[in-house]
Amino acid sequence: MRNKAKGFPYEHDNKFNGEPRSKPEYASKRADGTTNTRPQERMHASGERDSK
Repeated sequence: MRNKAKGFPYEHDNKFNGEPRSKPEYASKRADGTTNTRPQERMHASGERDSK
């Protein structure tokens, strides 16, 4: 039996509400197609931001 049938609360129902989490400053490529520099700093900054 699936969780929906058992009546479990679904905590992630607002997962797609609001603006997207992906931001241009964390993208691996820039809008002009060039590769973003300093990928380790970019990935670290992306992991440190708030997850709303």
